[in-house]
Amino acid sequence: MKKRFSPLMTVHLLLMGVLIIGSAVAAVTFIAKLAAASGSERGAAWMHLLMAALILTMLVTGLLYLLQRYGKQAAKLYKAFLLLQVGVTVVTIAIGLGFSAPSALLFCTSFLYACKAAILLLLTFWKDLGKDRTWLLFCFLLALDAGALALALVHMTGNGFDVSFMGYVTALIADGTTGLAIRGKYADKARRKTI
Repeated sequence: MKKRFSPLMTVHLLLMGVLIIGSAVAAVTFIAKLAAASGSERGAAWMHLLMAALILTMLVTGLLYLLQRYGKQAAKLYKAFLLLQVGVTVVTIAIGLGFSAPSALLFCTSFLYACKAAILLLLTFWKDLGKDRTWLLFCFLLALDAGALALALVHMTGNGFDVSFMGYVTALIADGTTGLAIRGKYADKARRKTI
């Protein structure tokens, strides 16, 4: 008999389901904007569509990994999920630097995201990282996304609500997925007595 999901995982899976639906709607919206865009607006519309597609793929991959219960056979999904997060992060930086007016907020957020991409690459490719170092890098990852969210909130207090706020929330939920994946990965290793 299959083990049931914990209440935390159930809530997390539901949140990811909602984000997948939201990302699909965003992708359709960006397709419509691309069709209506002209000139320099087309470049930004293409980049936003690429980001929406990457986010949607990332969320589906993370959801599949959670549903596989973190087993060794799902390790490729874990790596794909982390690499898709790198892709989303790099595209986010490119959109900010390529299509927004320069500002201290933009440069600070871009720096935080560059550090985030580096950490995600370490989590993906560093062999035998070890449990403690993995959790330490995860804490840094969480702190970077929390810092980006804090900067966005400070910016919104002076400029009003911005729909990009949902991107920061999605990043934190993706971090939650990463945390659950790390926990599950090491629980599976402990079951198989490989740590």
